[in-house]
Amino acid sequence: MTQTPLDEVYRKAFHVFPNDNPADVMKYYNKTGTTYDSTMKTMTYAAPEVAAQKAASLVSDKQKENFKLLDLGAGTGLSGAALRRSGFLGNISALDGSAEMLKVAMEKGIYSDSTEHILTSLNPLPYPDQSFDMVVSVATFTKHLMEPDCLEEVLRVLKPHSYMIITVRMYSEIQDYKVRFYDELDRLEAAGLMKICSREKFPYYKWDEVSDEFKVNLADQYGEVLVLQKRGIN
Repeated sequence: MTQTPLDEVYRKAFHVFPNDNPADVMKYYNKTGTTYDSTMKTMTYAAPEVAAQKAASLVSDKQKENFKLLDLGAGTGLSGAALRRSGFLGNISALDGSAEMLKVAMEKGIYSDSTEHILTSLNPLPYPDQSFDMVVSVATFTKHLMEPDCLEEVLRVLKPHSYMIITVRMYSEIQDYKVRFYDELDRLEAAGLMKICSREKFPYYKWDEVSDEFKVNLADQYGEVLVLQKRGIN
């Protein structure tokens, strides 16, 4: 059977993807850095644009001119480019664990600076408290990338009353992660550290034409965009 371009990128992105070892995941991203953008275009990847538009809806045009943003898990800069298109003209810092993806991102002239760093509970962000006016994290809170226990550390570098925009695709194979992620959000909200302002479902990808051979669960093409607001300091 002849493979369509969508079938080909689906196979590479979801059937060859190393699901069990975080180190292998980073090797995968380093290897695919130069082809990632074209792959995501074929997949009709909507998360960067959705996150950027949501971020832009939360602040004024004047704020967008001066905001200092962190693109957490910047990858090849798709979310940074979307933020620029949405009117964010101030400094945007890129942080990602893949050196090759960051190289591609910085070549686009989108970011003010970049940092190669893998955030874990034992490896905090290399920024002072309250460094950013907004944090945008597209597709990084997921299994084998960023664990839910990192959310509190992200709040640390965010200014009080400021927003964190996160996109998540809680596909059927990672139900354990989904439970831990939303449990952590509930814990942080109950502790008075942040509040969940909104959760909205949207189509992450468009997979309707993927070949039947892959037995795609079409529900897995959807995700959520969340808006979290850091509480003020008492």
